[in-house]
Amino acid sequence: MADQKQAQQQMQQYQQIQQQMEEVEDFIEQVQGNIEEMDETMKAINQLEDQETGSEILVPIGSGVFVTGELKENDKVVANIGGEAFEKKDLDSAENLIQKKRDEFEDTKEELHSTMQELQQQMQQIQQQIQQQREGAAEE
Repeated sequence: MADQKQAQQQMQQYQQIQQQMEEVEDFIEQVQGNIEEMDETMKAINQLEDQETGSEILVPIGSGVFVTGELKENDKVVANIGGEAFEKKDLDSAENLIQKKRDEFEDTKEELHSTMQELQQQMQQIQQQIQQQREGAAEE
């Protein structure tokens, strides 16, 4: 009876770890999406220099919707520097800011992968314990 209760607890623990792994996987996907967005932003900044001032551009206003606008400066951008604060930056400074954010996302992704490995090891240990209990019960 005690073995059965222990096996049930291990199965619950196994399921909890499985759920945690799914949550970590979802978070990894979100972080990867942010990294890809940073890469696209870097490309856009690099292409900005090639645009002539006064040229017509598409300006995103959210949810895949754009308005047409006129490029006033091709050597500066307005960047979010944290919270609700924005600052005009030259292209190199903007690239550095984006690269720093991208690096932070990469670090987060590495930490999440480490967490996944730890969770997988925990699951394997529980699987082994359950298997050993089943083998022990079969011998009795």
